[in-house]
Amino acid sequence: MIDYTVVTAGGAEERSGDGARLRADAAADGAFAWVEFDSPDAEGVQEALTALGLDRFGAFPVNAVHPRPKVERIEGEVILLVKTVWYIEATQQVETGELTLFTDGRSLVTVRRGVVDPVPHVRERLRDGDFRAGGVPAIVHALFDAVVEQYDGAVEDLTDDVSDLERLVFSGQRDDRNQEIYFLIRETLEFQNAVRPLVAFAHALRERRTDADVFAHKGFSDVGGHLIRVDAALETCMSLLTTVLTAHQGQIGTWQNEDTKKISAWAAIAIAPTIISGIYGMNFDDMPELHWAVGYPLALAAMVVVCVLLHRGFKRNGWLLRIDVLESQWMRTRGGPAVRRIADDAPARRIRPSGPACLR
Repeated sequence: MIDYTVVTAGGAEERSGDGARLRADAAADGAFAWVEFDSPDAEGVQEALTALGLDRFGAFPVNAVHPRPKVERIEGEVILLVKTVWYIEATQQVETGELTLFTDGRSLVTVRRGVVDPVPHVRERLRDGDFRAGGVPAIVHALFDAVVEQYDGAVEDLTDDVSDLERLVFSGQRDDRNQEIYFLIRETLEFQNAVRPLVAFAHALRERRTDADVFAHKGFSDVGGHLIRVDAALETCMSLLTTVLTAHQGQIGTWQNEDTKKISAWAAIAIAPTIISGIYGMNFDDMPELHWAVGYPLALAAMVVVCVLLHRGFKRNGWLLRIDVLESQWMRTRGGPAVRRIADDAPARRIRPSGPACLR
């Protein structure tokens, strides 16, 4: 049995039946059918596609292994696969799902996977007669628009974490944050992979260059522009992370050079008394200093004087500078202490699938 919705000018009615009944209800005058599955593993997906004549793309799931966002057309039928995205702030992870739409402009089959579910909101809109009058293109537009709207909150949270990490890198603390930077780069790349394959399609929507009637809805132009802005925001995040990574690796190189200088300076200071004591440790009889009454204190004084002079010289040249406790230029310009660690001190965060875009 297949659960589906028959939409007419008078309203939307939930029905259930086999493939033959679904095909008959979808073919009724002034009506169209919407079949919605909340899992790719749900029973009846292939039966529904076959009943509605939407099986030209092959057996479902189509390209099931790591599906990428895509738009394909075959003889008037369209498959639109978009990635749903949500961001888990507590672990700074980007998670993705899919929403796949099969349509020929007269019937619609949607298959969803993941936390984000735009379907209930769109079903509520079926109560509006003007929305129902838009037919399948209106529903496809509403679903696509809802998915793209969900990107904003994830992009905002991702950008906040990137900004926090940037402040930590330039806080003046000598902490190796390469792993954190690489982790956020990987998550940003996963987000980009969920969005970028549809950018060309978004440009076509914005410029109204699509040749499928189902994308003729006037709102698709705005959705295309929105998707392009999200992609630009992610590119900004990736560019910032790449710059921060390069700067941080330069910092680590500087720290290593400073450590080498300090080690060399202290080694030079330590070698002076070692040389003096080594010479006097030879105990030759013809060394007159060995028989002086002031010979021993004079040798100790010489060691102290040489060490003090070397220490002052190295310190003046900056070789003994403690760079790890200096206040960074970043924090001085902002008048505040070093930013606390994100993961350790922040309270438990929630999944935020909506919010304003992150371009700043």
